[in-house]
Amino acid sequence: MRIYEVVFIIRPDLPEAEIDALVEQMQQGVTGAGGRVAKLEKWGKRPLAYRIGRQREGYFALFEVEGTGETLREFERRLKVAEPVIKFLSVRVDLERKRMEKLRHRREHRAARRHRPGPPASSGSAEA
Repeated sequence: MRIYEVVFIIRPDLPEAEIDALVEQMQQGVTGAGGRVAKLEKWGKRPLAYRIGRQREGYFALFEVEGTGETLREFERRLKVAEPVIKFLSVRVDLERKRMEKLRHRREHRAARRHRPGPPASSGSAEA
């Protein structure tokens, strides 16, 4: 299974109850498509870097989804048809995490090699 991070922005004028209902609906859509929501974070209202459809701020939410490419396609389709969603971005993160884990392991291995004690030094010279 692949891991994706999906951030989406919801219109800020929606009441908190409707935002919670929309997030719950999206979560059910992921599980219905055969995926799993590993992490869900609601970041709240934040200002946008630029205007999106007359909006200067938006309600941000982050999903970490475990599933197949088909799961992500279904999730993105639901985000596109959801009227309160202004914008979304999905990124595959499992490859990056694997690469970072490999780098961390390599660094630890080098550090362990560097700190190994060397062969004992001879303490005296041979006298004839």
